[in-house]
Amino acid sequence: MTLRVIVAVAVAIAIVALPVAEGQESVVEDFVIEPIVIGGQFDGEIEFDQPIVSDLIPGDAPVDAVVADGVVEGTHRAHGGCGHSSGCDCAGSREYLVFDVLFLDRDNATNNQPILVDGTAGLNPGGTVFTTRSMVPTTAPGVRLFFGRHGGDTAGWEMGYWGVYGWYGDARVTTNRSLAIPGDIGHAVPGWDSASTVRATWSSSLNVVELNLLASEFTSGHEPCSRWPQRRCRHETEVDWIGGLFWAGLDEQAALQVAPFAGESPTSYRVATSSNLFGGQLGARGRRTWDRFSLESSLKAGLGGAWLSQSTSPIRSSLAPNFDYRPGRSAVDTGLGFLSSMNLSMAYRFSDVWGLRLGYNVAWLSGVALAPNQWDFTDTQTSGTGVQGAGGLFLHGANVGLEARW
Repeated sequence: MTLRVIVAVAVAIAIVALPVAEGQESVVEDFVIEPIVIGGQFDGEIEFDQPIVSDLIPGDAPVDAVVADGVVEGTHRAHGGCGHSSGCDCAGSREYLVFDVLFLDRDNATNNQPILVDGTAGLNPGGTVFTTRSMVPTTAPGVRLFFGRHGGDTAGWEMGYWGVYGWYGDARVTTNRSLAIPGDIGHAVPGWDSASTVRATWSSSLNVVELNLLASEFTSGHEPCSRWPQRRCRHETEVDWIGGLFWAGLDEQAALQVAPFAGESPTSYRVATSSNLFGGQLGARGRRTWDRFSLESSLKAGLGGAWLSQSTSPIRSSLAPNFDYRPGRSAVDTGLGFLSSMNLSMAYRFSDVWGLRLGYNVAWLSGVALAPNQWDFTDTQTSGTGVQGAGGLFLHGANVGLEARW
């Protein structure tokens, strides 16, 4: 009897619970909200007389936008979130312009050969007084100007120029006729083995032109559903993979001025060089943005062919001004050169387009003909007819400027 009662109660509970279970299943599978139409006709969209200021959409993503004609302004429907608006060109092209003023030092990485020694009347006959590295270049100004366009699903590009002008270094010694130019040429030219004043000078300038293709990657964590387009489209992280062409031109002049007597006009052993590098380069640039502040770093390295030339003036003495102890000579050569550059800059955006920049730069150029390396103190028929092209220079210094992004 008891068993029958239990079975009857279980059957009754099952019969009562069956419609509820069926209703829950329908809610899970076919959850439908019937719209209430106010002030308009329902035809595939919901029309509202009042804007919805804040709500949740699928994916629990917050919305801060105005809803009109059934569509959330600034967004479109997407799985798991609100997405970007159709008018937000987040992955499209974006132009930029960078202008920096450079202040760069360079090392004096010449061959360090002696260019002045003590004469027979000196305290240390034959001892080195100074070398090519005694002419320490000053800090020189320059500019950098780049214009480019980031691509979305396609490659972007950039073209630019940077250069430094007016590096200058010198070394000077004055004694009582106890200075000598080293080598056989110092003995051959009258007064060059017993000079009173000797001065060495060196000046140079550098120009670089680049044309690059960019493969860009963008990621953003900034308010993708904000009503403000600049907040939706502004990327936190930007990476550019760079590949392109470059030309680098280094022009230098060096002069060794010798006066046998104090107060006398000196004669000079002058050398001019020109180094032109043409090649390809690869690199990368990353940029991270926090609100109005950005941090950007870049690295590029290129390898190319080098065309080198040098020319020297005739060598004369003020004691015999109408005679050339060595005629003017010149030479050309080719080789392999290398160029690399690095930059780390901070930027502060003070408007929607413009920002201030401050940073530091490092660059290395090798395979060039440095003017002081071309001084040849031998005295033969082939003296001054070669090119010493294994020179290099290391640059470092600050940059300050403006950037525009739109």
